[in-house]
Amino acid sequence: MEEQREEAGPGSSQPEGPEVLDIWYEDRFLGLFIMMKMKNRFMTMAMIGITMAILGCGKDFLEKRKDISLAVPRTLEDAELLLNHTNQNFGTTPGLQIISADEYTMEEPNLNSLSITERSSFLWSRDFYQGERFNLDWTYMFSQVYYANTVIELIDGMGALEGPQKDRADGLRGRALFHRAHANWWLAQLFAENYRPGQNDGSLGIPLKRTGNIHEDLRVYSLKETYDFILSDLREAERLLPAVPSGLSSPSKLACDAFFARIFLDIGDYGQALAHADLAIPKLSLMDYNQFGLENDSRRPFPGLFPSGNPEVAFFSSAIPYGCPVFGNGCRVDPQIYASFEQGDLRKNLFFYRFDDQQNVIFRGSYGGASVYALFTGLALDELLLIKAECLARENEGPMAVKVLNDLLETRFDPASFSPRVYTDDRGTLDMVLMERRKQLLARGLRWSDLKRLNREAGREEWLKRSFPKMGEFVLSPEDPRYIFPIPMEEVERYGLEVYPR
Repeated sequence: MEEQREEAGPGSSQPEGPEVLDIWYEDRFLGLFIMMKMKNRFMTMAMIGITMAILGCGKDFLEKRKDISLAVPRTLEDAELLLNHTNQNFGTTPGLQIISADEYTMEEPNLNSLSITERSSFLWSRDFYQGERFNLDWTYMFSQVYYANTVIELIDGMGALEGPQKDRADGLRGRALFHRAHANWWLAQLFAENYRPGQNDGSLGIPLKRTGNIHEDLRVYSLKETYDFILSDLREAERLLPAVPSGLSSPSKLACDAFFARIFLDIGDYGQALAHADLAIPKLSLMDYNQFGLENDSRRPFPGLFPSGNPEVAFFSSAIPYGCPVFGNGCRVDPQIYASFEQGDLRKNLFFYRFDDQQNVIFRGSYGGASVYALFTGLALDELLLIKAECLARENEGPMAVKVLNDLLETRFDPASFSPRVYTDDRGTLDMVLMERRKQLLARGLRWSDLKRLNREAGREEWLKRSFPKMGEFVLSPEDPRYIFPIPMEEVERYGLEVYPR
């Protein structure tokens, strides 16, 4: 139904109890800083990040100047500094889709603690920006595209290189191509509809920035053009990158295969998704959750990622740390999701912190571990196994899909409680796999994309609903255009971009 404009009443966003405060606010100042900046204006924080990235890349090519457009990288060292600047640039993915999906709930009094775009994401508002002109998810992804383009142009302009210099340049170019593909794919997940090759090729995709010129004119490309560009970048990156990463924030052939598997699953090319998953899976190792103990009370139970603390991870990225859900603001895990974890499932303890009643649960199971505050959205073995199982189930290989699923689940259960899944039919197997995907990949930033793709399948459509005592009910139907986030108005007006109706 249409949104109602009655404002939520006042309420405290502070979590209840000392244990919860210890979990949520290990660095309370950081959380408050992020919230204040986002409440004032998303662009403030974005521009701070972009400026930090530019100024932090070495005085040899980025001196402190009034006009930062005069700062031009010229050497391979400059390119490497740009690509290594992960904290303010690469390694960050959107976060609003996590708020919009059906993984979290919130009480009405807490809504006023959200920024405008967070609140609009949670309520699926038609008037998304309500006077705001910026979107941090959009800004961060396009800053990554800009820096990737800068590196690519720098290397392409160097002419013929030989020996170690050529090898180094190829590796840097491969990294930049991967990061550009990664950023554009995430943009497409939020700002375009789900792509089905041959069915909606001509639908609107996203603007594709192809150069490092900040004044480049932009237009919205078709979905086919968008995905052709993403896949072309990724294929070229895979040719140039090393087989395994030098660090989890650095792309590699392994990361490319894992990313290919994710993309092809999302667009319904299950044969290609399976093939790439099979290439990546043998290079990673599953953690046995039993090693973390049945009574684990750690604030972040999984090991820190860096330098290589989690053997499941192929590539690290994390979502922009919005106040909801990372720093609380009354966000709680949806009770139905929490209830879906069986007795003996170690994830029920490792993924969650439960308050006095089972209806009040927060998520603590990010694969970022103690390394980051934000939610992990990277590429990992558990996702690859679930991709493989789904593809097998969809291609009439149900018994093999069940075996893959059991290989994963036996590392997630107390051995005394684990009952291996049993094959009945392919449809039932697919249902099992999709449910385990929802549980294992909770808060990875993928649920929104899954909803969009599964809503295209008869019998798998989801109607999302949020109900509040004073504000009433908010509904998102399976084919609702609000599944597509609106491009920021400043960009629409500046470039005359074609946009989806909302």
